[in-house]
Amino acid sequence: MSMIQTKNLQKVFTTDEVETTALNGVSIEIKEGEFVAMMGPSGCGKSTLLNILGLLDNPSDGEYYFLGKEVARVSERQRAQLRKGAIGFVFQSFNLIDELTVFENVELPLLYLKVPNSERKQKVEAVLERMNIMHRRNHFPQ
Repeated sequence: MSMIQTKNLQKVFTTDEVETTALNGVSIEIKEGEFVAMMGPSGCGKSTLLNILGLLDNPSDGEYYFLGKEVARVSERQRAQLRKGAIGFVFQSFNLIDELTVFENVELPLLYLKVPNSERKQKVEAVLERMNIMHRRNHFPQ
């Protein structure tokens, strides 16, 4: 099963004066575990596609399947649940919370998901170990 699949995805931005096609018939398939890079010149639609794939925006037309479920037009509540539980974004400006330690910044999404304390601690420590930053767990981002 595909993790991400789009069929003829389109995105059109319309203002009073102009209509801009940002995506025109994008069909892709990404299987779990695959590593994919999107490259292209400025203004070619990379960010628009990523915003749709990350459920931050809706396509104007086409189909988007995430883990086998059609999600192009699901409710905002359903989109939020999928984002919280199944999608991770690292933005160019990743905006760590300065007042929280490294441990607390990593832990924050698990708090939103209501993961029990003992399980949360275990998961955060596993990630910090994997990233080889356990020694920085009590440091602040700055």
